[in-house]
Amino acid sequence: MLERNFLIPAVDIYEGKDRYRLVLDMPGTSKEDIEINAENENLQVIGKVRKTDTEWAPIVSEFELLDYKREFGISNKINREKIAASYENGILTIELEKSETAKPRKIEVKAA
Repeated sequence: MLERNFLIPAVDIYEGKDRYRLVLDMPGTSKEDIEINAENENLQVIGKVRKTDTEWAPIVSEFELLDYKREFGISNKINREKIAASYENGILTIELEKSETAKPRKIEVKAA
């Protein structure tokens, strides 16, 4: 079986009170060419790059257009039903909502 090469997109990860945000740099793709799968404890992102120039054949090539692939481990602290994604200008943003058990909560102290 032939093994494919992929680019690993750079990512910034942010944590807010109720969610995590992943920001991936994936130029050359479109929202139709991005696939995001959440299965078991994995979040997989694959982006296909469209090769647009078919008229010219390279003589020297120092840059290769490759598809993107990145995987993240996620736990039960993520509400898989509320994962959302958007893509604009080569930037993929994925919002991962924390499950209720992962959100901080204040414990009330009662008088005895």
